[in-house]
Amino acid sequence: MKKEMAVNTLVLLISILAVFFLAEVIMRFNWEMGGWVKRPIYQKSMNPYLRYELVPGAKTTNMSINSAGFRGPECPLIKPKGTFRVIMLGDSETFSIMLDENQTLPRQLESLLNSRSERLRYEVLNFGVEGYGTLQELEQLKTKGMKYDPDLIILNYVLNDPEPGEYYFNKSFFMRHSCLVRYLSYRIKKTMIKKERKKLKIKDEIDNYYYYHQMKYFLHVQDAISDMARISKRQSRKLAVVIFPVSSIMVKDFRDNYPYKALHTLVKNIGKENNNIVFIDLIDEFNRLGLTPQNVAINYIYDESHKNAMALGVCAEYIYSILKTENLIPG
Repeated sequence: MKKEMAVNTLVLLISILAVFFLAEVIMRFNWEMGGWVKRPIYQKSMNPYLRYELVPGAKTTNMSINSAGFRGPECPLIKPKGTFRVIMLGDSETFSIMLDENQTLPRQLESLLNSRSERLRYEVLNFGVEGYGTLQELEQLKTKGMKYDPDLIILNYVLNDPEPGEYYFNKSFFMRHSCLVRYLSYRIKKTMIKKERKKLKIKDEIDNYYYYHQMKYFLHVQDAISDMARISKRQSRKLAVVIFPVSSIMVKDFRDNYPYKALHTLVKNIGKENNNIVFIDLIDEFNRLGLTPQNVAINYIYDESHKNAMALGVCAEYIYSILKTENLIPG
């Protein structure tokens, strides 16, 4: 009787494991987690925390993705002698799909640095990926960016960068290696968040950005930025965090009517806990120059709020001035 019970228990366990194994195989081949940009230049990533990434060698009419999978010219892993290498992390504001290569912020900053350098050659690598949030940018820095031995890390922070809550995953063994576990976690959290958003009556962009920055989500962002700062400190450098003002049709000006002042302050308060971060708030320079959302957006009327080439030139100049003042670049 005991032997028969043991055999039945063993058969049951093997059957359960077989079902889970089959479910895992099915999920790996058939499920894609949402929240990634559907363009031909993107592909599903084998890294579950990145979810998607650029296709190496992809090209469009105004840009190309290099063989390493980031926008811009080919770049050797081994840094040439006499080169100061900067990695710029960010989302669509950094990637700038609507702009030509020489109009992007990384390229404009690189040109500016080289035009004012007598002995060093500067490289600014564009690690911007449309739709990435801060946690994906941290993962990208750890798994890809650090291979390039950067002398300086710049994080471009946009106010939609905190991930929606359903995409936060603890880096446990099963969460990293099991698609089925990630799927179950994702579905449960997505259902709960949908109910929460309905209860809070989230309707527009302003509601949405403040929802993303509530502490239970923003703490993940704070930890990610602090982690980047620790990585920078190991190289005896500070992390530069550039805060991009929102220039959508919801925003009439960058002064008294700007609805996101509190969120800029929230981000900069991370510096109170970590003195290895330099914050560069672009709204200060936009206001000093009298620029408006209408001036800096690619097409404000049609709510194409990404910064235009002129605005990114202003950003490059301002970033350069702060990098010099804070001694983050040589000379």
